[in-house]
Amino acid sequence: MRRRMLAVLLAGTLLVTGCATVPTKGTIRNSNREGLAADSGGVGVKAKPPREGAQPADIVNGFLEAMSDSRQGFDQARLYMTPQAAAKWKPETQTVVYDQRDGPPEQKGDNYELTARRVATIDDRGEWLPAGPKDNANFTFKIVKVNGQFRVDSVPPGVLLGTNQFDAKLAPRDLYFFARDRKTLIPDPVYLPQNNLSAGQAATQLIQELLKGPTKRLGNGAVSIAPPGTAVVVSVPVELGEATVALNEAAGQLVDEDRRKLAAQIVWTLNQISLKVKITVDGAPLLPEDPGVIQFSSLGEYDPAASTSASTVLYGLLGGKVHRVDGLDGASDQAARALNGSQLYAYDAKSFAVNLRGDSGAIVTMDNGKRVVAYAKLDDGGQNGQGDKVKTIAVEGRTLRPSYDNADNLWILDRADSSVPRLRVRTRDGVIENVPVNFRGDVPQVLRMAPDGVRALLVLESAKTGKNTVQTATVRPAESGKGLVLDQLRDLQVPLTGITDAAWSKKVILVAGKPAGSTTAQPWLVNTDGSNPQPLPGGSPTFGIENVASNANPDTLPVFEDPDGRIHWQGRDLDWVTPNDEKLADGLIYPG
Repeated sequence: MRRRMLAVLLAGTLLVTGCATVPTKGTIRNSNREGLAADSGGVGVKAKPPREGAQPADIVNGFLEAMSDSRQGFDQARLYMTPQAAAKWKPETQTVVYDQRDGPPEQKGDNYELTARRVATIDDRGEWLPAGPKDNANFTFKIVKVNGQFRVDSVPPGVLLGTNQFDAKLAPRDLYFFARDRKTLIPDPVYLPQNNLSAGQAATQLIQELLKGPTKRLGNGAVSIAPPGTAVVVSVPVELGEATVALNEAAGQLVDEDRRKLAAQIVWTLNQISLKVKITVDGAPLLPEDPGVIQFSSLGEYDPAASTSASTVLYGLLGGKVHRVDGLDGASDQAARALNGSQLYAYDAKSFAVNLRGDSGAIVTMDNGKRVVAYAKLDDGGQNGQGDKVKTIAVEGRTLRPSYDNADNLWILDRADSSVPRLRVRTRDGVIENVPVNFRGDVPQVLRMAPDGVRALLVLESAKTGKNTVQTATVRPAESGKGLVLDQLRDLQVPLTGITDAAWSKKVILVAGKPAGSTTAQPWLVNTDGSNPQPLPGGSPTFGIENVASNANPDTLPVFEDPDGRIHWQGRDLDWVTPNDEKLADGLIYPG
């Protein structure tokens, strides 16, 4: 699903081009050319220099228009400023996205003031940072005369960009890096200027950004295979949809395995603009055994979604016992089938998790009067040996449903009802490690790890408001070099109340919460950086939602459990399906 940037609450009727008429007195008002802000593919209004004798309102309007055009390094925008202000202005530092529907700048004496809701801030790497609900983008345009001409003598905090200009000026892109185990790619979402870029310019821009390394969001939690100093020798030419990425000699030091992984980063990054790719290092093929076009399909083992067929199978609990749920695809009867071939079936489970290969599971349960997380194979075939018996990890207090990543690491968060929640990971080799995290007094309700084991999705009850929020965080090596930490917690600012659950869903996040005007939780989608929250396509369901079952596999069919324990899902035609049978299962989950 292509990431779109405008939040749904801003996706109403917007100005298509951003052109506006500015009176010389009173409030600046938008023109009446209205329509939906569509993806224009980079087609926008080219900035024009100020006219001779332009009045203050015209200068303000022209300056706002020119700030949306970065093609010549904002040269046109600087023409609207005094020389002193132009010299101090640093448009590359950030872009402040504001809701232009809140009203254009108003005249205040000799100056004009912009007061609008801040939607987000985009930093110098293109990271989208959602703004809080009461965060405004206030700015005063100080107007003075220079050589008889009105000019802006105040320096904006970067670029001010109205939502009516956003789609035409910035494009959502993913840069791809590797998880710590160097086996799974991680998408790192950014917004980059598009301003009528040619295919070659867009490809060059993407590769240059990729070679800068991960953004702050991922930091050293992600790995770039490109050695320090790696750069494109020339711009990336594109002919007939085929891009040639010529890297300098710095990439020549890579061993064969890492050359293939660097190719995966480049090919996955360029694939989103539909380009075939050739890669050279110091003039020679990056992959000597594959000197021509490197096929995207040949690099599927690094898929961020860990898209195995096992990860599309639905599981749940029925009467506290582990079950598999069949029949959602219509290929068989809808039924919950007991996993009585697993030793986990002997336990009464409070929650259940399945690994992404679908061969092992973990439950929160009681064992000999003690609360534990128990894990074992899901089907032992009656041949479990001594080493295959159920293993347990002691937990304390309220324990969230465990979560697996693609490396078979099992993530456990207990003491969730205390002032010091505890996050641990049981690695594939059985080692249990503490992962320090500071929730700042917030109370964790949900933990979902992405397949890469680097990105975490959380539902937290705010210590300040008592309301649930959806946040992402990053697992990375500790500064000491010993162990891991979870930090970079970021509130996605989803415009929902009463949030009950959240889960990874394809390339986005699926959230259950109450939109404005609703008394029950509904399914919404939001990008992983917090941009573009919107209702799940297909119409609002008539039931409320308590739990969400989904994961990053693109073939997964999200399933919802209502407060009465009944399950619902959307068919391929987006119609809602609600079985009439007895309860199939509760605590529904997909692997992950």
